[in-house]
Amino acid sequence: MVKAYLKFVQDRVFGLISTSNSILDGSGKLAITGCGERISIWDLRKQIQIQSLYEEDIKAEVTNVCLSKDGGLLASGYSDGSIRIWSMSDYQLQSVFNGHRGSVTTLTFNRLGNILVSGSKDTEVIVWDIITESGLFRLRGHRDQITTVKLLERSNHLITSSKDGFIKIWDTETQHCIQTIVGHRNPIWGIDVNPDETRLCSCTSDNQIRFWRLPSNEKSREDGSGIEPKFIVNTPINSAVIIPDELNEDGTKKENNTNTNDLDDLEIISEEEFAKYYGSITVKAESVSGVRFDPTNKILAVQSTGKFVDLFKITHYDTMKLEEISIIEEMRHRQTIKTSSKVRFFSFGNDIKHWNKFVITLAGNSLEAYEIKDKEGGGGAFEVSSTLDQAGHRSDIRSLSLSSNDQMLVSTSSESVKVWNMKSLLCIRSIACDYGLCTVFAPGNLHVIVGTKTGTIEVFELASAARVSSIKAHEGSVWSLVLTPDLRGVTSGGADKLVKFWDFELIASQENSKHKVLNLSLTKTLKVESDVLALKYSADNKFLAVSLLDNTVKIFYTDTVKFHLSLYGHKLPVMCLDISDDGALIITGSADKNIKIWGLDYGDCHKSFFAHDDSIMQVSFIPSTHHFISVSKDKRIKYWDADKFEHIQTIEAHHGEVWSIAMGSVGNFFVTGSHDRSIRIFNQTETPIFVESDRQREMEQTWEATLEEDTRMRTKEMLEENAAAGKQTLETIMAGEDILDAIELCVQEKFKIDEYEKEIKSVKNDDELNQIPPYQPNIIMLGLNPSEYLWNRINRIRPSDLEEALRVLPFSVMRTLFQYFNIWVDQSGKSVEFIFKCSFFLIQTHQNQLSVSTEFIPILQHLNTSIKNRLQKERFTLGFNRSALSFVKREIEINQQYKFFDSDTYLNNKNNNKNNNNNNNNKKDNKKDNKKDNGQSDKSLKRNRK
Repeated sequence: MVKAYLKFVQDRVFGLISTSNSILDGSGKLAITGCGERISIWDLRKQIQIQSLYEEDIKAEVTNVCLSKDGGLLASGYSDGSIRIWSMSDYQLQSVFNGHRGSVTTLTFNRLGNILVSGSKDTEVIVWDIITESGLFRLRGHRDQITTVKLLERSNHLITSSKDGFIKIWDTETQHCIQTIVGHRNPIWGIDVNPDETRLCSCTSDNQIRFWRLPSNEKSREDGSGIEPKFIVNTPINSAVIIPDELNEDGTKKENNTNTNDLDDLEIISEEEFAKYYGSITVKAESVSGVRFDPTNKILAVQSTGKFVDLFKITHYDTMKLEEISIIEEMRHRQTIKTSSKVRFFSFGNDIKHWNKFVITLAGNSLEAYEIKDKEGGGGAFEVSSTLDQAGHRSDIRSLSLSSNDQMLVSTSSESVKVWNMKSLLCIRSIACDYGLCTVFAPGNLHVIVGTKTGTIEVFELASAARVSSIKAHEGSVWSLVLTPDLRGVTSGGADKLVKFWDFELIASQENSKHKVLNLSLTKTLKVESDVLALKYSADNKFLAVSLLDNTVKIFYTDTVKFHLSLYGHKLPVMCLDISDDGALIITGSADKNIKIWGLDYGDCHKSFFAHDDSIMQVSFIPSTHHFISVSKDKRIKYWDADKFEHIQTIEAHHGEVWSIAMGSVGNFFVTGSHDRSIRIFNQTETPIFVESDRQREMEQTWEATLEEDTRMRTKEMLEENAAAGKQTLETIMAGEDILDAIELCVQEKFKIDEYEKEIKSVKNDDELNQIPPYQPNIIMLGLNPSEYLWNRINRIRPSDLEEALRVLPFSVMRTLFQYFNIWVDQSGKSVEFIFKCSFFLIQTHQNQLSVSTEFIPILQHLNTSIKNRLQKERFTLGFNRSALSFVKREIEINQQYKFFDSDTYLNNKNNNKNNNNNNNNKKDNKKDNKKDNGQSDKSLKRNRK
């Protein structure tokens, strides 16, 4: 009988605050950021996570998030090149786009939120249509990673920057590059365009922010003089960069003997250029990594590669009365914001109402929100409104340990020790500490013992979150710390080639003699040949296993500390080990990427296998079994059977090296900590694992990876500036095969129906008709006719994958498919837009074959006529509905005195209406008075006449 294994799946993730850029929502109260493969939404006031957006099977890391201008849609880019659109109203997934072959690096929406532009590491830019959920076109031209994309909606242009040092301006209508800006001699890390779309700025690996004018969008002066200012270029485009070839031996700059003008030499300016170089400003930082305009065009924020963000106040050129204007007059430095750690990303509020709020993502897994107080002046005083740093570590999580009742978890890193509640996943204690390499809970779960890199053993009391004891235990790092099986003490191993045995004791506190605190007293010391890397007791307290830096593992008797066995065979140091509960097996994991299974009785090696692609950092037996879990620097977690020497399961969840693992007391779950600063819980489910099917799935994933590989062969198609936006994946291939199977099934079913009808028509009398059995439809079609069945199967495909799925279909099925298009277009319930999209794409794809096939002429002519008629009907319907709604609106306004209005225009014009009403009332009163006077004079004239 085949032994069944139960599957481990990831349950929850915590410890992450921000791993990608962070943005503010429309209200300015929530921060949205990527946390690993999930998107976290944080309440800045309460400093808690209120929502997490993710898909179950997604393993790729979130690299970029972007919010639409109205705040209704959220776009997230992933490291596998996919893009997902989420609804911010119900936090549900709307659509998925697959087009990039590399990690998505930048995203931007247009003002209406119906167009999304994405840039990637594959050097390509794709424009997506959110409504139809499809890609419009792909733009090629850059030679390195795309860093920023910006849309100019006034002139229908797109601006892109790249690490290749070029800025390209594209015409979105013709889909071609109209200008390439050169002059940067370093990678361009970011660009931005002000809200007026009159200024373009860029930053690179120097202290200069370069600006370009966009003359087509510039306004005339407000004073109405009609005299346009003269724009002066203050510095050449590459003046801040000195190439080593241009330096003399003494470090001075070589003189250029050619008699030319600086600006004319550095760039060629023509009148037809869309963007004209305007000059540069200097910042205090040595290097700049980002620039941002605020939504109201009052402030320019410059993000440095260090801990600083510079704020510049913007003075609009059309309000100046100077005859000559340079960028120095427009941009004035106001102040510098200093953060607690290195700045990674910077973002202003998404709405004009909250332009004075901005959020900074820091490199140490933290986030800070700021608010500018002087709204009118711009760039005035600011304050930190919120700081998110308690919910995660600033650096790698080096060790984990669970309490005896599995209710608490302790984690250590280079700066602190954190204690987590395993039910709520909240950090209940955060204690400053030296670099913690190992940790255990003391019996009773009231104290935490930590071994540090400096050689000390720290004892922390959880109730007071205070250090109650600090012992200088080793001269080098404390690499391992384990509890003794009798729970009376701990044993430590360090880099000073010593194993020390400690007992627990209670001593009087220095502050209060009546209060007892936990302390450690040294009882024994064991000298070994090399540095101690790992320790482990057997469950029966008979043996102590010690792994050394000399690639061996020594087994000692616990009571006498005498040598028992030596396990040798690893080629590199043994990083970790564990002993089974029955004391029969010991497993060792090494830096040589191998795991060895040994018998503890004689020290014989049962099996040695290549387990991971990098060093194995920790192994742990599942209690009461011979199954074990291993974690490695290759970011993978693997599940093994030590009796059958079989690999059961591979879990790919972390995005960095996995340093540590903590096994639950029962073995139904385990917790891992990683270099990506995340802590993940994996639960054992009731789902059985079928090893062969999992291996087949891994082979399919490997094959899919070969499909998406970018070999960087510069083919003729890749040299074109624009191309289709789709990408071939395993999903699109399977979807195309699904359509092909449905077409073949429909053809067979249609043939059977025709044969059955012919047989019925050939019958001459009722007796023979009764002898014919009733027609039995195919059960796979679920009682639908072939037309409806094929329609449902095609509509089931994701819209973004439809074109690539149709591309898989061979030309032999085109006739059948176009015949069904003719059937569907005559049915009112079918979407004419969907039919036109499919038919138009297939005609484009198979244009050469269709042009020489005479049998398709009547089919395509009928389809052309039907689609035109159907579109005309849809047009009439839309026009009728629009007129009817306008009529209903007028009737409601006349009869019930209600008015339909836009909330923004209503709020803006409310005061104006009041003033107008007052003026009208005054005019009416004057008219009434005039009428009264005129009436009285008319009466007096009539009397006189009589």
